[in-house]
Amino acid sequence: MDMLSSERYITAFSKSAAPVLRVSDGATVRIATKDCYMDNLRAENDPRGAAKGPAIGCNPASGPVFIEGAWPGDTLKCEILAIDVGDYASMRISNHGGLMADRVTAPIVRCIPLRDGHAELAGVRMPLDPMIGVIGVAPEGGDVDTESPGAHGGNMDTRHIRAGSTLYLPVAAEGALFALGDVHARMGDGEICICGLECPAEVTVCLSVVHGKREKWPMLKDERGRWYAIASAADLDEAAKLSADAMMDFIEKRVAIDHNELILLMSLVCHLEISQVVDPLLTARTSLDPFAFPGLDF
Repeated sequence: MDMLSSERYITAFSKSAAPVLRVSDGATVRIATKDCYMDNLRAENDPRGAAKGPAIGCNPASGPVFIEGAWPGDTLKCEILAIDVGDYASMRISNHGGLMADRVTAPIVRCIPLRDGHAELAGVRMPLDPMIGVIGVAPEGGDVDTESPGAHGGNMDTRHIRAGSTLYLPVAAEGALFALGDVHARMGDGEICICGLECPAEVTVCLSVVHGKREKWPMLKDERGRWYAIASAADLDEAAKLSADAMMDFIEKRVAIDHNELILLMSLVCHLEISQVVDPLLTARTSLDPFAFPGLDF
């Protein structure tokens, strides 16, 4: 298995980024990641000791990884095999960012232990549900920073990008130039306060190429067989429409069904959901009930 250190990272997805690892089609890679604050956010009396640098919220993404045989027009299939989180997570709030910034009366930074598959905050004990916030490939056009989502993936903050799911990303550059980071030990839809349980992690993925086939937006199949079309835009209305269009296009390419009948059916078996509302672009997803088209594949 190939290994990638958290010290090899990018802060922008780019066609010109130099790969730090080259792997064959179908390779399994274990990728270490820093948290979105470069592992440097500290609370008062933090058990992790002093920070090694400033707590810059730059969403470092480990990579990029060059996948042999990936070319523009292909799709990178990323099977997420495991997400192993660190011992602690960081959270913060302030009146400078997040949907609830106007309700914050005092800034807070918390260090939260991750123990026995659980975390506790404000007396509430909750199970961990690790997911990947930033995951993507080089974009079609110019560079895109790792704080932003887009058609290349990026900072989609979609909680269903977890172990057992498979993400399909449209390839725009030779080798795809794949990177990931910003793991959360748990996060609710929307990422309302501006962060989840931000933590370092080790993520194991299998990277393979689907040749000659791609969708405009990332597609995700979760561990239950539910498909999601994920899209981002300047406002949620636009992101929702883009994700619904992406799901319709995905189905029409694979299922023999009347165009207008499909539109009717989508109101019954598709679901519009919010991924995040705190990034430079907002992210929505449209999911499809697995019973609608059993066996639907990319």
